[in-house]
Amino acid sequence: MKIKDFTKLFKELTKDLEVNIIKESGLKIAFKIFLDLEKPNKTSRTKFIKDFLKGFNNRASVRISNKSSVKPDKIVDIIIHSRLPNLSNEEISLISSGHRVAMSAENILGHMLEEYIHMNVLEHGWTCCWGNVMKSIDFVSSKGILLQVKNRSNSENSSSSKIRVGTEIIKWHRIDANTGTTYWEKLNELIGNKTQMSEKEFSTFVKKVVKKNPNSIFIEKDSDLWKD
Repeated sequence: MKIKDFTKLFKELTKDLEVNIIKESGLKIAFKIFLDLEKPNKTSRTKFIKDFLKGFNNRASVRISNKSSVKPDKIVDIIIHSRLPNLSNEEISLISSGHRVAMSAENILGHMLEEYIHMNVLEHGWTCCWGNVMKSIDFVSSKGILLQVKNRSNSENSSSSKIRVGTEIIKWHRIDANTGTTYWEKLNELIGNKTQMSEKEFSTFVKKVVKKNPNSIFIEKDSDLWKD
């Protein structure tokens, strides 16, 4: 699609949206690549924008995590106590509560990683594909570079490992699951050495997000972890 035609279409579809939301989310970059890749109809275009902004508005720094619908399996406590009989019931309960909090933290980690990268690469013509709007693609550049991001080397699932026909997707993971090595330098190189992303800065970002938005991690009100 010609730039002139794209600009006209984009203005028409986003005329009711706030300018700062369009800019901060990276919508214009992602929408252009989406049109080039998918050649979507009018309905698909509208759905893309809706899903993209829904994902952006549910990013780690603003989202509220919900209680898991999965009930704890009490037999797990029995297994732990059988192996470590010196632990008290209260200590077993703490382990169980801690495990659920850790699961909640793991669930939000991927969202934090996406938001951290997005805030660093947006000014360089990249954006996160919020809301899983493009299959197997997590980030795109205005030049059409496609990137799949994973937190760990062993976290790739079957759907994300599938290659889009006729499309080259670069893959990057933050940390090697076996060695603990992180690969921020490779990501910085991919962006064109215009960013200085690092594990230290990512850790700082995570702390700020949790401090600003503690509800990003769900902890039960009656959890033993609240006790002094």
